[in-house]
Amino acid sequence: MDMSIRFPGLKLVLDYVPKSFEIFGFEITIYGVLIAVGMLLGIFFVVLEARRNHEDPDGYLDLTIITLIAGVIGGRLYYIAFSWSQFSGKSWKILCDIRSGGISIYGAILGGVLVAALFCRLSRTSFWKMADLACMGILIGQIIGKWGSFFNRESFGEYADNIFSMQIPLTVVRAGEVTTAMRENLQTADGLSWIIAQPLFLYESLWCLLVFLMLMMHLRKRVFQGEIFLRYLAGYGLGRAVIQWFRTDKVYFPGTEIDVS
Repeated sequence: MDMSIRFPGLKLVLDYVPKSFEIFGFEITIYGVLIAVGMLLGIFFVVLEARRNHEDPDGYLDLTIITLIAGVIGGRLYYIAFSWSQFSGKSWKILCDIRSGGISIYGAILGGVLVAALFCRLSRTSFWKMADLACMGILIGQIIGKWGSFFNRESFGEYADNIFSMQIPLTVVRAGEVTTAMRENLQTADGLSWIIAQPLFLYESLWCLLVFLMLMMHLRKRVFQGEIFLRYLAGYGLGRAVIQWFRTDKVYFPGTEIDVS
């Protein structure tokens, strides 16, 4: 029963929501699968769109592959840097253990952009032109990959009792993410204590979908190279700034109460 998630306002009860599954004895996390699926679909979209625009699809394929690798590394390093208390004194292998989470989208974008700029400089292609299309692939990855937080029971929001609120067993969430308001409004059912939280993974996924659709409308109407990429940064940043306000797993700059995100 502690593997279930409920949405009372929607009359939806998911009795078994696993975090992983096994194939030939090897554990595969659903978070990792969703990230991989999002990446592959993003690459497919970018290459297909490049062909439609009569551009070099191989160049975009090379760009997306190396920026994805750089993005994963950058996202992991960024996450570790601002969550060092969780990793201090542990093995260097923590750098590779990303199957269950621990990647910052900001670090991923920063790492990807830096490597993409270097790639474009070496290949003598326009960074801004390629970034306009590449960011659409990034959005596809975000739309799908964000659902990994649902299966991991993480990145949820402060207590709120509305139609989208979800119930999660208290025993399966990290203690640091459970707020005073959540503890004051615990509910008991089937012998378990349940917290009530906002499904921020859903809000962020839907926001990224909206940004994607809006950018698709402007993709062939852009006035200058880099316009779509800048619209992506502004659009996603605006939505994330609002969503981040409600998160309970905020990471602060050392010695301050300034939220890194």
